[in-house]
Amino acid sequence: MSDKKIELISQLLNKAESTTPEEAEALTEHAERLMVKYAIDQAVIDERRSKQGGASEEIIEVRIEFTGAYRGEMLNLAANVVYGLGVLRCMQNTRGKSFSFWIIGFESDVEQAKVLITSLQVQSAVAVRAWWKGQKDIYTHRTSYDQEKARRSFVHGFGTGAGARISASRQQAVQEASSGTELVLVSREAKVQTYLAGKTTRVARQRKATGRDSAATSGYAAGQKANTGDKAMTQGRGISA
Repeated sequence: MSDKKIELISQLLNKAESTTPEEAEALTEHAERLMVKYAIDQAVIDERRSKQGGASEEIIEVRIEFTGAYRGEMLNLAANVVYGLGVLRCMQNTRGKSFSFWIIGFESDVEQAKVLITSLQVQSAVAVRAWWKGQKDIYTHRTSYDQEKARRSFVHGFGTGAGARISASRQQAVQEASSGTELVLVSREAKVQTYLAGKTTRVARQRKATGRDSAATSGYAAGQKANTGDKAMTQGRGISA
């Protein structure tokens, strides 16, 4: 992503932090659509360069590690980002106390996914703390296991909601883009799929252990309102334990 695009997105999100909720949501959606549109523009440019005999982007793999009680929910969040962006694939390893997640795709698409996942990790941590403050009394007589499960369900729903929002924004951006963009993206996705076909590790799938109750519904709603820019990356360390 170019420095100018990053700066513009950062400015939008900075303003969103110090204005009314209504304007903040509009600014956040604008930042989100810019990030999605960048990926689409990059795909078109890369296809054109390839046809003209120029060097195209390479398909790469990037590994992310998730640890702590929320590691399964972080896998769900990361997978939803990947599926929401549409031109990427992912793999996972859930053995041990550290869950590994691989993003596979063209360089610019992978970079965008990394930014989104890191940002949403932080936002999910903030959102679940705020939600729990309002729900703590409801769960006061329940076991510590049930309390933890409720928080995990919220985070699971958050990741699913954020992914749905990214997917919807991407679909709208494709509709508004130049004709032929959708075919270019299909071709780009097919190349990633062909690359993945040579791998032996299984493709990541969304976990179903949490995310089926009222906590997940609240998390989903929070995820639908999440920022999808890179500003939040500097505001904390996200959920790891």
